[in-house]
Amino acid sequence: MAWLVILALSLAGFYLLIVLSLHLFPEPRPFNALQQFPKVAILIAVRNEEKYLTDCLSSLEKQTYPDEFYDVFVLNDRSDDQSPIIANNFVQKNKNFFLINIKKDEAGLKGKMNALAQGLKKLEHDIVLITDADCVVPATWIERTVHYFTPRVGLVGSFTCLYPFDDLRPTNVETHLFARIQALDWAFLQSMNFLNSNAGKPVSVLGNNFAFRLKAYREVGGFEKIGFSVTEDFALMEAIRKKTHWHIRHTIDPENAIYSHPLENLKNFVQQRLRWIKGGRKMRPWGYCITFFSVITHLIIIMNVILNLNIWFS
Repeated sequence: MAWLVILALSLAGFYLLIVLSLHLFPEPRPFNALQQFPKVAILIAVRNEEKYLTDCLSSLEKQTYPDEFYDVFVLNDRSDDQSPIIANNFVQKNKNFFLINIKKDEAGLKGKMNALAQGLKKLEHDIVLITDADCVVPATWIERTVHYFTPRVGLVGSFTCLYPFDDLRPTNVETHLFARIQALDWAFLQSMNFLNSNAGKPVSVLGNNFAFRLKAYREVGGFEKIGFSVTEDFALMEAIRKKTHWHIRHTIDPENAIYSHPLENLKNFVQQRLRWIKGGRKMRPWGYCITFFSVITHLIIIMNVILNLNIWFS
């Protein structure tokens, strides 16, 4: 028993040193004011999202960024529910909202990556923001994200919360215990993304709240050149990191943090993590290192709690 405690404390101590060293690097700071408004495109890949789509698009109508400088593209990937009708209702009343119907897979791509690739072909914007149909964004989302694009930054990852903010509470949302556990887990994962990225060692990005320069995307050849991945966000980040000189930054900023619905059951949670593992197999060695110490430290702490239950309840 004693050796396990010593091992846990040693790994936790080493892990703490790594985290503290990452804190030495400065976090990204937004511009105080925009000198000009770059043209922004928001892409949302949609397949059967009638339950959430209205909340998502409603939040995009309320942006502080000038309407004439941003466009919203709903990429309908062969939905067979009411999603296209909902999207079209928003298109009819907003001149900067557009519906693009994805009718087939192209260039060996599938799913969200295929939809995004086809949507990106049609753009001539400066910056692209990606979110999902089950997300709700704050009114400052576009404006604040654009603030982080200093001249050398090519990709910005931002924070996603699975617990609703007061002003980001969609209809019929329930904060059950499993949702709260997921929210805590996501907060930890994103905090590590933030620290590693700002230390110049980005390891991941969340695909429902990130942005990139269209120029950087085209420099790497787009998704067609990158090739299919179940984690298209990570694949794009890695391509930009390896093949370009653009910087990658992550933010933890309430003004561009968004809300996403947590998964409803353990089965979907496991499937999500397996997809992340599959897509992250090409992670840089540093990513494997930080993940290893994080997982082992947490597992050993849990094991110590379980093994000492008889002491606590005796």
